Amino acid sequence: MSTLVAFALYAAVLALCLHALVDCVRTPTERVRHLPKAVWLLLVLAAPVLGGIAWRNLGKRPAG
Repeated sequence: MSTLVAFALYAAVLALCLHALVDCVRTPTERVRHLPKAVWLLLVLAAPVLGGIAWRNLGKRPAG
C-alpha cells in the first residue's frame, strides 16, 4: 500500500473520530438516544470507525 493512500485512510479515520467526539460532546443530553452520552463517548474512543458511524446514524435525534 502506498504511503499516500495509508495517510489518506488514517486522516479519514481521524476526521471521523474527531467529528463524532465533538458532535457528541456538543449535543444536548435530551437529543441523545439509545445509550447515555458517556457510553457514546467511550464507544467512539474505543472503536473510532464503528463508534463514529454508529453515533452519526443512531446516537442522536434529529433537530427540530
